[in-house]
Amino acid sequence: MKLFLFFILSIQTFACQVPVFRYALERWQADSFRLQLITTGEAPPELTGIPDHLNLEFEILDLEKLSPNQKFAVVGLEKITEVPSFLLHPPESWEDAEPLVFQGTEAALKNILDSPLRQRIKTDLLEGESTVWVLVEGSDQAANEATFQQVEETLKKAQSQITIPEGVIQADQVGKVGDDISLDDVLRSTIPLKISFKIERVKRHDPAEQAFLRILTANRRIPPAEPLVVPIFGRGRTPGPLLGSSITPDTIITACEYLCGACSCQVKSGNPGYDLLFQANWQEKLQSGLVVIDKQLPTVLPSLNDESPTGESPQPSRNKTALNSYLITLPNLLWIAIPLALIIGSVLLLKKSS
Repeated sequence: MKLFLFFILSIQTFACQVPVFRYALERWQADSFRLQLITTGEAPPELTGIPDHLNLEFEILDLEKLSPNQKFAVVGLEKITEVPSFLLHPPESWEDAEPLVFQGTEAALKNILDSPLRQRIKTDLLEGESTVWVLVEGSDQAANEATFQQVEETLKKAQSQITIPEGVIQADQVGKVGDDISLDDVLRSTIPLKISFKIERVKRHDPAEQAFLRILTANRRIPPAEPLVVPIFGRGRTPGPLLGSSITPDTIITACEYLCGACSCQVKSGNPGYDLLFQANWQEKLQSGLVVIDKQLPTVLPSLNDESPTGESPQPSRNKTALNSYLITLPNLLWIAIPLALIIGSVLLLKKSS
């Protein structure tokens, strides 16, 4: 029994108390998209103006200057039916996601880069909302309202029940709480730390949000009548969309508890969620002057849906983990350190007992 308690305490010392949603906001860099402008000849100037503070790489491909082999190497080029056009490639972390094709117009470019909904989500997250739940309305208005009511009521319940993990240290308290603190438990910004959820509603056919909705759903075909619910946290990260007809209060509560729980310190890349395209200077708002060495982050963020709404295999393959799956992966060093610590502990206990 003593050895068992020793093992449990050894594992617990490697956890940090900052909630997952705040750890993601302050320490996860958003994965980059790649936007290719496909042209023949010189690119129109209005299609090359890319603003700062985007998780986006931009390049121009002039088909007249590409060899046949170079054209063959451009993923998604076969989808282009007119030029100019845009190919938007999701981050590599999306795993085999196909690029999205957009018209080569100034209006389309603006739609790709930013939108009113994304601006609202960014503002919500930087004001301290734990998670923004986006309700994408379908054509069935009754279903939209029923889904909204269920999500709203459940989020209010979650907000009243969930508390901040104990041991989180405010950025301005470093040096005032003793020398034995872990920097893993220190916040990096003065943004209010609170359990609070926001719902943002958007219509499926909102012209200003068409590009973002395609990114949000990974261009999956969704039944037009169905509302979707998509939680977004951190710097614009989501576990993926959930059909309104399949969502339950337990699903919402479980997701909230996970995102508001203490971070288990594993790598972001093991997380089945995916990053969205946002124009935001996250670092300017988050800068606190602290120098903190990052640890690894949660290996599994529960996915909200495993099945494609069309019955096909879901694309991309990032949402493979069930919502209630909790897998903690320990760094390789710990697999050596923990048994060694147990052996030493056993020897000490045996000596004491003798």
